[in-house]
Amino acid sequence: DFFSVGTVAQILKQIRMPDDSLTVFIRGRVRYRIQEWKLEEPYFSASVQYMPDVVPPFTEEFSAMIASVRELSEQILMKSNHIPQEAGIMLRNIENIAFLTHFVASNLNCDVKEKQSLLEENDFTKRTENLLRLLQIELQHVELKNKITNKTKGELDKQQREYFLNQQLKAIKDELGGDSNERELKDLQKRAESKKWSQAAADMFTKGIERLERMHPTTPDFSVTYNHLD
Repeated sequence: DFFSVGTVAQILKQIRMPDDSLTVFIRGRVRYRIQEWKLEEPYFSASVQYMPDVVPPFTEEFSAMIASVRELSEQILMKSNHIPQEAGIMLRNIENIAFLTHFVASNLNCDVKEKQSLLEENDFTKRTENLLRLLQIELQHVELKNKITNKTKGELDKQQREYFLNQQLKAIKDELGGDSNERELKDLQKRAESKKWSQAAADMFTKGIERLERMHPTTPDFSVTYNHLD
């Protein structure tokens, strides 16, 4: 049930929650690999080998990779809701490159196995490349999610707008004397049900009815349109 590679962490704070659960704040210190299990009861104990991060020399290519990590992370942060806003402030102020990559990786919204693979990768350059790949996937996911959300919101806004306009139209008709044209329109629609006509004619009739529904019977255009449909 244990991964062979983990993180030595310092416990910063413990908070007892109202439901009697315990929330623990920890800070990662260094990666390690389990060498041998020593104890299982009353707690787990093992001998480990520390795996300190070895940051490669800052070549032009590596510098560009780190800049891309920051840039992609900030884009995701601006477009995502699940990452705390405080993370943006921290992101811009992190100077330690190893800490930067671990910080970004820990906040990724991806599978635990993906995060674990980053933790286990000892080649810093390869780990950064894999981190960039996951950041690209996360950015695409966030953008697609936002696109779907905005589309759904737009459709709901349109439906709400049409509902309010119809309610206003109904109130205006009531003020002008009610829907006195409702019976005439129903008669026309009933007569139309028995007609065998082309699709073009049917579409034209439907549009005419919809136009009449938006008019008051006393307007000149109402009589013209009604006579045409009749």
